[in-house]
Amino acid sequence: MKRVSIILILSLIALFLLASLTLGQQTQTAVAKYGKPKIDAQMDEVWKSAMEYVTDRYVSGTKGKVAYAKFRVLWDEDSIYVWAEVYDSLLNKDNTNPWEQDSVEIFVDEGNEKASSYDANDAQYRVNFDNYQSFGTNASKDYFVTATRKTDFGYVVEAQIKMRTKKLAEGMVIGFDLQVNDANMFGNRVGIVAWNEWDNESWRNPSYFGNLKLEK
Repeated sequence: MKRVSIILILSLIALFLLASLTLGQQTQTAVAKYGKPKIDAQMDEVWKSAMEYVTDRYVSGTKGKVAYAKFRVLWDEDSIYVWAEVYDSLLNKDNTNPWEQDSVEIFVDEGNEKASSYDANDAQYRVNFDNYQSFGTNASKDYFVTATRKTDFGYVVEAQIKMRTKKLAEGMVIGFDLQVNDANMFGNRVGIVAWNEWDNESWRNPSYFGNLKLEK
């Protein structure tokens, strides 16, 4: 009887841990408010109506030891706009791999299909603290307008991501994620901190993106 009780208790503990893990990895939904800022790395009044979110899913690195961002999102019919305040005490862009430089990555799935590989309406954009742009699948400078500014806490990124396949409208939900890459003094990436994903898969798997709901 005692053995059965122990097995039951262990089974309940396993179920609890599995449920906690699953809950922690649930897809998040952010809200973007309607508005069009000027892309100059200065906070326009329109940003003050946007909700603030934090990158707090540590793909690699430890909380309190690697860079993270507080960010907001706006939208209009042609674009989404991102304001990100990155908290990073040491800025480095020495690595020839742009994803290993101190930078912000923005992932967009205009159809929000949550497919396991990139299709025509998915794209990956990146910009470092010095406003150097680089791109993953389907992205290009034709659809990406950015400005950056160093601050006493790290740096600011302001970005416009133009839609490639559709017009946006109130009530739509698109796929979205934002990731911070953190480099150390030697130019090696030591931290990856995202808003939605945990597993460093967004660069090749859009099903790891979160949701962005468009509201007015």
